[in-house]
Amino acid sequence: MADVRYEKLDRIREDIKRDKAKVAKLQEQIKVKEAKLKEAEASQIVADVGAMNMTPEQLGEFLALIQSGNLNELLSGKTKVVTTVNSSEVNEEENEDLYEDEEDENNED
Repeated sequence: MADVRYEKLDRIREDIKRDKAKVAKLQEQIKVKEAKLKEAEASQIVADVGAMNMTPEQLGEFLALIQSGNLNELLSGKTKVVTTVNSSEVNEEENEDLYEDEEDENNED
């Protein structure tokens, strides 16, 4: 039989034990929610970049421009945009132009 003098201490110890269990459970829930948040943020970033129709190279240049602090100059017109073009992109555009010219010639006949 427990000594009556120590009942209060035993109750407090049990409360602490229950609270620690609650805290551990909440910490685990926070970890799970933080992981979900990180995944949702990454998905949103990918969707935003995809909506911009930018190549990875263009995105890299844009982010470098932001990081260097030159974006405000670009937006205000103080700096000109320098873009790099892939030779494959140029070839595709030239092929499309040639195809359109051939169609125009065929339609004239």
